[in-house]
Amino acid sequence: MSCNNSIVVLKFGGTSVSNLHRWQQILKIIQQRLKQGFQVAIVHSAKSGITNYLEKFTQTGALDLIDSIAESMQELAQQLNVPADIERYIQQLITYSKQKTFSNHDIANILSFGELMTHHIALRYLSQHVDIVSLDPKVLFISQADDDRLESSRVLSAKCNIAQHKTSHQCVIMPGFIAADKHGHTIVLGRGGSDTSASYLAVSLAASRIEIWTDVHGIFSANPHILSSARLIEKIGYEEAREIAASGGKVLHPRCILPAEQNNIPIHIYNSKDMDADGTIIKKGYESSSPRVRAVNVRHKVTLVSMDSINMWHQAGFMGKIFTVYEKLGLSIDIVVTAQTNVTISLDTADNVINKEILQQLQAHLSLYCQVVIYKNCSAVTLVGYRMRALLGQIAPIISGFAEQRIYLTSQSSNDLNISIVVDEDQSDKLLIALHDDLITENANQYGLGATWQQLQDRLVEPVETPKNWWHIKRQQLLSIAQQHSPCYVYDESTIIRQIRLLKSLTNIDKIFFAMKSNANADVLRTIYAHGIGIETVSPGEIDRVENAIHAFSDEDILFTPNFAAIDEYQAALNKNFHVTIDNKFILQEYPQVFANKKLILRLDPGHGSGHHRYVRTAGEQSKFGIHHSELQEVKELCDQHNITIVGLHAHAGSGILEHQNWQRIIQYLTDQVSIFDAVTLINIGGGFGVTENPHDKGLDINKLDAIIGRFKNRYPKLQFWMEPGRFLVANAGALMAKVTQTKVKGSNGYIGLETGMNSLIRPALYGAWHNIVNLSRLDDNLDITATIVGPMCETGDIIGVDRKVPYSQAGDVYLIANCGAYGFSMSSNYNLRAPAQEIFLKAKK
Repeated sequence: MSCNNSIVVLKFGGTSVSNLHRWQQILKIIQQRLKQGFQVAIVHSAKSGITNYLEKFTQTGALDLIDSIAESMQELAQQLNVPADIERYIQQLITYSKQKTFSNHDIANILSFGELMTHHIALRYLSQHVDIVSLDPKVLFISQADDDRLESSRVLSAKCNIAQHKTSHQCVIMPGFIAADKHGHTIVLGRGGSDTSASYLAVSLAASRIEIWTDVHGIFSANPHILSSARLIEKIGYEEAREIAASGGKVLHPRCILPAEQNNIPIHIYNSKDMDADGTIIKKGYESSSPRVRAVNVRHKVTLVSMDSINMWHQAGFMGKIFTVYEKLGLSIDIVVTAQTNVTISLDTADNVINKEILQQLQAHLSLYCQVVIYKNCSAVTLVGYRMRALLGQIAPIISGFAEQRIYLTSQSSNDLNISIVVDEDQSDKLLIALHDDLITENANQYGLGATWQQLQDRLVEPVETPKNWWHIKRQQLLSIAQQHSPCYVYDESTIIRQIRLLKSLTNIDKIFFAMKSNANADVLRTIYAHGIGIETVSPGEIDRVENAIHAFSDEDILFTPNFAAIDEYQAALNKNFHVTIDNKFILQEYPQVFANKKLILRLDPGHGSGHHRYVRTAGEQSKFGIHHSELQEVKELCDQHNITIVGLHAHAGSGILEHQNWQRIIQYLTDQVSIFDAVTLINIGGGFGVTENPHDKGLDINKLDAIIGRFKNRYPKLQFWMEPGRFLVANAGALMAKVTQTKVKGSNGYIGLETGMNSLIRPALYGAWHNIVNLSRLDDNLDITATIVGPMCETGDIIGVDRKVPYSQAGDVYLIANCGAYGFSMSSNYNLRAPAQEIFLKAKK
């Protein structure tokens, strides 16, 4: 198809359309292209956050979400000084909220409202400045008739035919993400599908190029949030770009590249926050010509299906039978690996809507032919490049370093453009870093690679004075302490008190308990209790610590929340008249006499966990915590039978959560269960409140969290609302100090060895946790080297920080690891018979 050189398609994502400043930038880009002689076609996503609200609405039908959606869209309209014109969509959502279930077409229709509401506001705003008309994607993009996938995939992740369209208008605008089936019903293109809309529209209009304007500079050689040294890929061919998008690259929707490639339309990716910077250009002629790795990507939530049968060996037609099962269920297979008696495949959520029911059907059908094991929540680490087989000699030693970890499968693509390794989720980032360091960082002068992500970020940061941390302010005092007591944890009482005051500003919380498993230091406990915070315990040892540290406390201020504990622990806590939480039907069945005639709190599983790592997600199918929804009625009957009064319901989704909407879902789930347990007087929303690593980082919005709790409090005025934070109160108040023992520097890279490691701080090794690390002795020196900070333990995993910018360091320098006030000393050990760091408490000045 020949291209019309006068048309350029501009696509703007959710963050790019979320406020007045961003729309002013969009207008500037439009006017620039018009001035250059182009006709302009605009495709936009929904305002950032709206699709998340709508997705949650399809799961819960909660009216509170409608309020949040209306408030967010009205805020945008007010900023742009145009009418919101969203009432019809809000009314439809209210009508939908009365339904108990939603069909796939209902879900598609609901999800489309984000783009449509944004579109009405955008059209009114832009019409004030340019001559512009609206295009209807449901006329241009019609679903493919030969799509044999499940209805859910056809409707919610549609593939479309493209109608040709000509326009004489200088400027047109179209909402992305939306299409239609042959009957005219709304369907959608899947999350991130506005990229595909832009590609479809470029084909429809025979455009000369597509410009994707987003909040990153382009495609990087790895996820820059994992690896700040990831390089911008400035030039790349279509095929390699497609492989990167399909293997977990977040910048482009995987499906958007092929239509552009088939019609030879270049794709340019630019950062709307840095309009003059270089980006990524995807174009014919930019293909690699020699063996090399372009990128290392990770896809999470990959499902593996392992099929074993001796009957498949030399058995004609066996593979056809099992793959027919996937076809009938409408499941698209990603990776296939075969052996004589085993076939293992992977299913990717990019092309499949995978849920519990689908997997149950799959297992049942496949079990007719073979033994089936399904592994959920794996991660696929994929190397993308050119002539990958020629690089196997370099790749194999890196993978062999992970021999002690579980590698489920490795796969080479037939087109020689990628190699995938499927591992446990917690190993994926480590493998990515190792592969990227050896295959990309060490080959820094490769064609088509630009600046690192960190270098590009530095362009965007205007020099501002960063507020100083407490340990920065008290640097000299800490250095004196370290000379005598290192390695040591230091806890700053002033910072703890500040965090307590912040939480107590929540006007809709009736009672706060401190999760002391995060920090059981006696001085910390005394400070927290003295400021009106109760104590949440999980073991007899913690109860003993409270009794020894706080000599006069009320039984009402102690919460006991064990998990898989011995029954005598529950009995002892009940005898002390503490609040007791149980999270397993088993103990009610086996030991009813212990709980008869008692008041209890139930910990429920809301069905989905949150947090930065699978080990801190404390809800969902993969978690050992909480009572499943299917067991609640049976628990109710057991309680009635033994005169057990359920006075509270509790849930805790995970740790390190910075999205306030998490608690909307938690509270909604808990209050929905009050109808089962009608004696409930309190809702414990748990903890997991994320903390910021640096003073200028954006943290949890406390005011929005309070507003969410307030809406439920108004709806349930007889209920009390409790919470049990741990890390939020003490993490920023603690720091670990240790002296340098040895250094190993080669050029501008190397290792810094400290006198303590994972025996004192295991979070980096266990969770992949990131902590700010500084050389306190040389705090103002230039950061000249990139170093990995390690401890003295006889373990490869004894790593505290990877690729940190630090000054040249000497033995005896004091290093400080920040934000260690939670789950630091409390998780320490005497591994290698090395004593962990001691604890020191800095009293606040009166």
